[in-house]
Amino acid sequence: MSVRVKITKPGIFGAKGEVEVGTELTLKEEPKAWAGRYEVISSSGKDKEAVTGDAGDAKSAADVLAMANDTSVPFMTFKSAATKLLGDKTPASKAEIVAALEDLATQP
Repeated sequence: MSVRVKITKPGIFGAKGEVEVGTELTLKEEPKAWAGRYEVISSSGKDKEAVTGDAGDAKSAADVLAMANDTSVPFMTFKSAATKLLGDKTPASKAEIVAALEDLATQP
């Protein structure tokens, strides 16, 4: 197993002194003692997890319409969720997006 990490915060020291932030290293295993000061760039071995995308976050047209009425949801968050359903033909204005989502929600 090997893992490639990028140093993101100071405080990691090697034989030649402090390792500079931004340095990328290839190690035999993930350096758990450095937690919070690095990010994993790539890994090979038994601990790998399959990346499956954000399918768990998929929303229906009704879910996205509910976001339109929620004042705590920023417009761009709403528009991004709508774009996942409507694609390239997503209208620009909130009212037009709501109308398109209502049409989508009523289709069988």
